[in-house]
Amino acid sequence: MIKPVKPIRALIFSVSIGSGHDNVAKAMAERLLEEIPGSEAEIIDTFQYINATLHKVMLGSYMETLKFTPKVWGYLYNQVVEGERFIDIGQLFSKVLSPRLDQLLKQFNPDIIITTHAFPTGILSIMKERGQINIPVASVITDFHVHSLWIHHGVDRYFIPEPDLSNRLLHHGIKAKQIIAVGIPIRTQFSKEINSEQAKSNLGLSVNTPTILVMGGGLGLGRIEKIVEEILEDSIFEVMVVTGKNKILQENLADLKNTRLKVFGFIENMAEVIAASDIVISKPGGVTTAEVLAMRKPLVIFSALPGQEDCNTEYLLNKGAALKVQRLDMLLPEINSFWSNPLKRRHMKEMAEQLGVPNSSKMAWEELWDLLAK
Repeated sequence: MIKPVKPIRALIFSVSIGSGHDNVAKAMAERLLEEIPGSEAEIIDTFQYINATLHKVMLGSYMETLKFTPKVWGYLYNQVVEGERFIDIGQLFSKVLSPRLDQLLKQFNPDIIITTHAFPTGILSIMKERGQINIPVASVITDFHVHSLWIHHGVDRYFIPEPDLSNRLLHHGIKAKQIIAVGIPIRTQFSKEINSEQAKSNLGLSVNTPTILVMGGGLGLGRIEKIVEEILEDSIFEVMVVTGKNKILQENLADLKNTRLKVFGFIENMAEVIAASDIVISKPGGVTTAEVLAMRKPLVIFSALPGQEDCNTEYLLNKGAALKVQRLDMLLPEINSFWSNPLKRRHMKEMAEQLGVPNSSKMAWEELWDLLAK
């Protein structure tokens, strides 16, 4: 591994659905600028770049499906995983978008392209196979599962969370040397040691009372209000809630006016907030999970969405790195049982240490230096 001397120009393609894909893009950009000062990294919101109206329609459709018919999303997700693609959207959009993307590539003149979502991965891979792109393309998989839509032969490097997730890529003809396990890239704030008691003090929490952090992903999904009310009513725990971009949820929780409750909206100091917690209740989004594992905190999964989150849940449960609670009336009993069992707590912390990769973005770039040198 030889780090380049000259600044690097990286073009990073994401999709702004929730916050996970964007956070991985930001993590890769942030690490590049830290490793090689003077470098440039531009993040492209792919749907927004294509068409602002299309972006609004796609996000709205996705959110409505998750809210009202999540099983439909799970069915579609699994059908594509288990069978053929309904339509190769990469082929379709690469033809339509080639002129715009050619112009973008000429204007920015990147040394490398990185994708953090399957949609731009397909488009750019096909363009590379056609000879329209002559620089490295790397794809960062953002869940503990490799969906078929990620897999294309024009990608030079695939970054996956764990070595045992390479089978699907290998089965589809991706060479082993192209697949690198680095974890899911997360922001550099997660690579720094944060004292839990200091974090609690900074956030106005008691250092002597256990704290539960409740999250629903960047869009604030899940039955968060009911979860919080249940914990506050029948336990000793203090509660922190990160509502993401869900302003209504944030206001509803603030109206509870409970001294044991801290409510945050969309925040940038997530590492400090997780460090201040003793237990995390969350949907198992890939990036959220990676952040919790990096901070070595026990994860309780509730309200997992069908599709990728079900796959993440299965992986984490098989590794012993999480608990899953399906019914709200069993949530607090399971948490109390877990908290009163030092053996379970120690075991989950050990598994989090094994799976968590605080320096994942650094590891990814260290692999890319060699690719850039060729």
